[in-house]
Amino acid sequence: MSDEARLDDTDELSEWQRLSPWAVLLLMLSGGATLLRQHMPLVLGAGAGLAMMDRLGSRELAVGGALLLFFAVLISLLYYRRFRYRCDGDVLVVRKGLLEHREFKVAARHVQSVVIQQPAYMRPFGLVQWEVETLAGEGSRIALPGIRRERAELLGRRLSRPQYEPSAQGQASEVQTSRADKTRSEPIYAITAKAIVLHGLASRSIYLIAAMLSPLVRPLERWLHDRLPQLDLVAWLPASPWIAVAMGIVAVVVFLAVLAVLAAWWQFHGYVLHDEGERQVQRSGLVHRQERALSLVRLQVVEWVQTGLGRCLGRGYLVCHQYGAQGGDAAESRRFVVPGLTRSQGEALTARFWQGYRPVGSFRRVDPSYRRILLLRHASLLGAGTAVVLGLLVPLPLSPLAWAGLGLLVLVISAALAQLRWMATGWAQAGDFLCIRRGVLGQRTGIFPQQHLISLGLQQSWLQRRRGVATLHLELAHGRQVLPYLNEVQARRLADTLLYRVESDQAA
Repeated sequence: MSDEARLDDTDELSEWQRLSPWAVLLLMLSGGATLLRQHMPLVLGAGAGLAMMDRLGSRELAVGGALLLFFAVLISLLYYRRFRYRCDGDVLVVRKGLLEHREFKVAARHVQSVVIQQPAYMRPFGLVQWEVETLAGEGSRIALPGIRRERAELLGRRLSRPQYEPSAQGQASEVQTSRADKTRSEPIYAITAKAIVLHGLASRSIYLIAAMLSPLVRPLERWLHDRLPQLDLVAWLPASPWIAVAMGIVAVVVFLAVLAVLAAWWQFHGYVLHDEGERQVQRSGLVHRQERALSLVRLQVVEWVQTGLGRCLGRGYLVCHQYGAQGGDAAESRRFVVPGLTRSQGEALTARFWQGYRPVGSFRRVDPSYRRILLLRHASLLGAGTAVVLGLLVPLPLSPLAWAGLGLLVLVISAALAQLRWMATGWAQAGDFLCIRRGVLGQRTGIFPQQHLISLGLQQSWLQRRRGVATLHLELAHGRQVLPYLNEVQARRLADTLLYRVESDQAA
């Protein structure tokens, strides 16, 4: 695009803009897809959908569908007519609302991430859904559904430079800077087919898919109960019922693993990570294409995540948290994720995100008293749960010897879980960075500069004071990091070091 064309587009953004007329259709499709995705498994799981179809006739269903379509079109038209946006210098102004009109303003200095999504139904029209997130986190996310890709890229460039000035000289410098950014763009990681398959197996997608399909278990059970007697399965089913149950479990696990791999292909096909200086840009998607930008200035914590199976396969992924993001597993699908990495690749990318970071060789473990506390917690919870289930809900006539064996089994499982969690919990200092690791079979390692600390709390219970240990609570802009059961002297020394680093950074 020429410089004159860029300047014309920049001037055009100063006037009020509307969404594309195709946005009316796209809003209906996206709203219907969201409604179907959120409520259809519950309806099918409860059997309400089938019961309603049996009770109502085809005419009633057609009339109900026509009414729903009419109201959907009416609401989409009103939303389209009242939705407009423009750029006032380096401030994005958005007006929208159905019954209540609202105006939102986002300054460029408050923007921390920009996302461009292009679902399959938007691609024929050349439209995208543009989203911007501010320092306030996901609650401040503003979306422009149904604008041209060129307009979306121009908005991203406009809001990615707080020093923008609306003068002609400022516009010319913007053109030169954007051109320099494009020449400086460098692909630093591209996922392979093998990495996608391993990421699908090693990620938590298999558990999420199992949870989504759980409402369909009861209808499937009723269907099998009605149809299995009519089928001749004796010829190919094994004679032993235990072998048949084992084969069924293996079939379910393989089915979920295939779905997890397909979900990974759907989301991360063609994944490429580009380095554009002060920001990292990732592009991926098989049908639903998306582009997500990460501002390194706003980056707060980088997490290296490995599930239990991922540790066996030697694969993990990076999760980059900015302001207002929740740590752990919360909303991980909306975070900046780099999938399918080996440990060496993860360490290299982390060092690229955090200048001056060097990989940690070993972690310091917390006090062994933490293991005993975990043993007591797990044994109490598992023992109480087993006693309630086998003694009250499903009463079984067990002998005292059987109860003793069951109690021993609970104790062994509790000891194993406590040992694994204690071994996975650790911390290390790598120059100006602090690394905190936690987990059981899988592990999450949070890495952040020590000067990013906002507040610090040292907590000691009565039992901790007797044993000379303490728990550190570190508040960051993205959430809380906890170091449990540190030696008291070590905890106070680490707290003083962190506070000194924060005060030195503020003084500088």
